[in-house]
Amino acid sequence: EFYNEIKDMIFKSLHNKLLNKKIINSLIKLSKEHRVKPKKIQTLGCIIDPSLSISVDNFIDLSNSIQLKEKDIKIITFQENKNTFNVFSSMNITPACISFMGNLNGKDSLEFISFEYDILINFFKNNKFLTLLSSKTKANFRVGFDSVDSELNDLIFSQQIIKYADFKSELIKYLKMIE
Repeated sequence: EFYNEIKDMIFKSLHNKLLNKKIINSLIKLSKEHRVKPKKIQTLGCIIDPSLSISVDNFIDLSNSIQLKEKDIKIITFQENKNTFNVFSSMNITPACISFMGNLNGKDSLEFISFEYDILINFFKNNKFLTLLSSKTKANFRVGFDSVDSELNDLIFSQQIIKYADFKSELIKYLKMIE
């Protein structure tokens, strides 16, 4: 029993090191990309931690505010346990969606990164699974919070703007200014 616990600790430690290395390499690659906000926004990707007080309807409302239809938005959410039903969105990423070597292998995460987005919203705080997913996602312009690596986002909001109404109004204001 004791040896199994030691083996599990070593396994988890090695997995975390490999995952962190994948994230660092992905962020380095991302930092070398030249990204510009497109003049016309036609697609929106959202990576969301539903533990923050937000709902899928908020992002549909946001997409309507920037003249997008529901079909132009893709939302993926984090779920700690793959066995619980997620009412938030139909696409999910769980810790099990990442291989021992730190590669994405979940059906939803692979589908999400197969698209290119005009804008990617990283609506999460510090979450290594979502950071990896975001770093692998193709996007022309990225929006997120200051609690994650600065290479991940082009437009960075303070964590204080976590309330949806504040986030929406600030995002729309800055998107208009950047045009």
